[in-house]
Amino acid sequence: MTCEVVLMNRQAVAMAADSAVTISGPDYLKTYNSVDKLFPLIKDQPVGVMIYNNAELMGTPWETLISMYRDQARGKSFDTVDGYARDFIGFLSGNPDLFSQEHQDREFCKHIAVVMSIIAQDFDYQLAQFQQAQAGKLSDHISAIFEFVVDQLHRDYNSNLNGSPRGELACFPQGTAEQLQRRYNGPINDIVESLIASLKSEFSGLTLSQATRAQLNEIAVFSVIKDAFFEHYTGVVFAGFGRRESFPAVRSYLTSTVIMGTLKHRQDRSANISADSGPVIQPFAQDRMIRTFLTGMDQSLRMFMFGETLRLSRHLVSDVVGRAPGLSDDQRAQLFSDYSQQNLGTALQAFFGAIDQFQYITHTGPILRAISSLPKKELGETAASLVKLNSFQQKVMNSIETVGGPISLATITRNEGLVMGKERAEL
Repeated sequence: MTCEVVLMNRQAVAMAADSAVTISGPDYLKTYNSVDKLFPLIKDQPVGVMIYNNAELMGTPWETLISMYRDQARGKSFDTVDGYARDFIGFLSGNPDLFSQEHQDREFCKHIAVVMSIIAQDFDYQLAQFQQAQAGKLSDHISAIFEFVVDQLHRDYNSNLNGSPRGELACFPQGTAEQLQRRYNGPINDIVESLIASLKSEFSGLTLSQATRAQLNEIAVFSVIKDAFFEHYTGVVFAGFGRRESFPAVRSYLTSTVIMGTLKHRQDRSANISADSGPVIQPFAQDRMIRTFLTGMDQSLRMFMFGETLRLSRHLVSDVVGRAPGLSDDQRAQLFSDYSQQNLGTALQAFFGAIDQFQYITHTGPILRAISSLPKKELGETAASLVKLNSFQQKVMNSIETVGGPISLATITRNEGLVMGKERAEL
């Protein structure tokens, strides 16, 4: 993992990224603090690019891809940061010299294998949960548990967390699903059958319905075209000034793999500074300490407080209703239900709304006002300090230090362009 941040005010942009990378395997875990994740996008242009999460695209390091783009884009300029970002994405998509069709075919099979491994890992997890719950003889429920796991992932690819339908990625042309099924039907079946054979060798009682087999084949296609990135992905962040932009902007994308000449991607976040807007503070990847600093409260603590306050309030309501004289059991149940679903929810929203307002007035607001007027040097120092907060937290906690090492820093202005620098990780 990593920690990165973009700070913007009307004068400048500051981009900061740590240099830690974690390499893991079945029997080892190693962290190195020497990886570059922040680069100029095009020479002599005021736009920087950062990467986080996966350090490679289809086996090619992102640093190499950015360098190759920089060479071919020499002398180019675009009106907006959005234009720079789209040109870079286009360079990766329509470039058979980078990724031949044969290479794309191999990577598609790897991609599907990763998705099937996600199913296998979730299956192992559900088996462990079942055994822990002591819900019955495991061998009698193997097939049902596997079908549950497959069905859940199938649902996840079709629905968002709020229950709304999950759409297809706009980057792929219409008909891509049918083309994938025609071109890769054989490899998909082979990988699915390999997964099933592997599981059956371990669980001889496992049986699959035709509906579950069909879901597995659909999941292979959905993993490409649906607006979901459950597989390994790379975040790519662009920030700076376009040729016609008086104020800075930031665009970030999630990217995965090149399939049939198109990079799987979607825009993740975007922000533009204007003459009357406040500053932008945008963290990426591991951001817990940054958000705690900005709000004055750890978000996990806030969620815990909400749950405990709700539980306490329900107990109080239950106690008061239970002690009220002259009520039947049905009347008590109805009163408790009405109060819990209406008055209690409104009261809790008002309570935490007041906390949020207090936090903003006394903590977040002053920070934003300070950042909005920082000169470029101090803006860069602030961005680096925010990354150091995450590094320091991991250093003193009992956890793997996945954030650390020297911090790459870029400050960008229209006048001076992009200036790169390094800072030590220690606070």
